[in-house]
Amino acid sequence: MKCPLPVSATMRGKSSTVFLETMLLLLVFEARGHPQQPIAVGSLKEFDDPGGANITMIGAAPVCERKTFCEIIPHYPVDVVSDALKKNRHLQGYSNSDEIDMIAEDMPDEEPLCVSTEQVVYPKAGLTKTAGWKYIVNHENLTQSIRIETCLEEDKPCRVIEGFATGYVTKCKQKYIYRQLLAVGMDGSIYNEFFRFPASCCCHIEFQGDKFLNSYGSDD
Repeated sequence: MKCPLPVSATMRGKSSTVFLETMLLLLVFEARGHPQQPIAVGSLKEFDDPGGANITMIGAAPVCERKTFCEIIPHYPVDVVSDALKKNRHLQGYSNSDEIDMIAEDMPDEEPLCVSTEQVVYPKAGLTKTAGWKYIVNHENLTQSIRIETCLEEDKPCRVIEGFATGYVTKCKQKYIYRQLLAVGMDGSIYNEFFRFPASCCCHIEFQGDKFLNSYGSDD
């Protein structure tokens, strides 16, 4: 048999319920009166702006480990880019295309100081000039390709001339360049942004005087 609650306990239960309902209303009011919280990577969320229009927000672009760009990423905002291109019809048909000079590549008598590989990539996210990660527009209706050159033996000695002079050391170093591409803003807008890409692999020569003098003195 259930025992009826005393009157005082019943009143306390009702008071607790009213208190919880009041706090819930305050939380809803608080959330609507403040900016949106950060959205998860690749997620989409719609809300009403003061003018009554629906705005689609996208989360921050993913960070690509040990690279400055990604060609394949999860949850790329395809629908957002499609809608943006429909609103900016002047961008339809636009393309930014790099190509590799195959004639310059076909030189068997030449041997590079630093071994590298060249390729054309279609990035969908990249590292900006301000060290942030943004989505890059690469869509079936608007493509952007970039030619990159990547060191295969970075920080290793340069070939051919290694040991050409006493006291000097050589090292292969990756060089980067900033390229302007169309990016996707968190509000779904399309704008110009500078992104960092590997551009060349160069041989650096450095004179290490201390090491040279120490080794020379130890032989005396």
